[in-house]
Amino acid sequence: MGDGNFTATYIIAPVLVAAIGLAIATGFGWIGDLFKDEKPPLYVSGTRSPLAAVTTVPVTPPSAAPSPPATATPAAGAPSPVPSAGQAEAEKQGIQYQQEYLCPWRAWVVDKPPSAFASLPVGKDNQPDPALINEHTTADPGITHLVIDVQPADSRPMLVKELRVKILKRSPAPAAATSTLVGLQNGECGEGPASLEAAADLDGTADFATVRVTEGDPLPQELVGGRTLHIDLRVRTRACDCVWVPEIVWGQDGEVHTTEFRIDGKDFHTAATTGLQRRAWKMDLNTMAWSEATFDESILK
Repeated sequence: MGDGNFTATYIIAPVLVAAIGLAIATGFGWIGDLFKDEKPPLYVSGTRSPLAAVTTVPVTPPSAAPSPPATATPAAGAPSPVPSAGQAEAEKQGIQYQQEYLCPWRAWVVDKPPSAFASLPVGKDNQPDPALINEHTTADPGITHLVIDVQPADSRPMLVKELRVKILKRSPAPAAATSTLVGLQNGECGEGPASLEAAADLDGTADFATVRVTEGDPLPQELVGGRTLHIDLRVRTRACDCVWVPEIVWGQDGEVHTTEFRIDGKDFHTAATTGLQRRAWKMDLNTMAWSEATFDESILK
């Protein structure tokens, strides 16, 4: 028993002496860190928004709306039908019946030649064919649209100092012989776009792309009282095949921190579309049938 106690003391004592020495050298701060309740300093969430074409459709005034045939059932989310004489008469009186819709597209730069898209690249479930279109073969076409929400984890004021784009990899733009711009439009249209926007340009040689606030209050912004900062961000390229991630630079209690934002832990990938052949298909919501369509270039603006 005596030998056992001596052995334990012999081992523990030097460790304790070393720990005390380290504590004195570091001001005992590391000991407190061991017992801290680790909480995220800020909450960052967000979604990837679809690319969308803005379509203005005339809407039938109620007094002139014709009765639909008994067999006709309007598709959910589809724009109203183009009216006849009632619309013209209303316009003569200065009454405009117009409605703007956002018609979302799923679009990719796919590292497959145009010959790979001689037919519709979707399966029976109307989803993209994973053999052609998957996370390893695709990049966003010319622009990536994100919505990022930043909120402090507690009631202490937080200053969001800067949002920037960190470029992880920059390659030459895709070549027309080996890549294709592919678009699918399912026919559904919804409400208009959000008003607050920010933008960044990936082109150049720098490791970071500056984010410009194009509408709304510029950074820095202070978040107090649980306020959330809503960022509608569009990141563009005309000349590269770039992998990147947004970085949020923020300050609290006199310290500055940097937080990267990813969705499902994945970096973002955007590629230029200049010179690439276009392939596009559109779904009819009444018949659920796909047909070839003209690629709507407005979704890339």
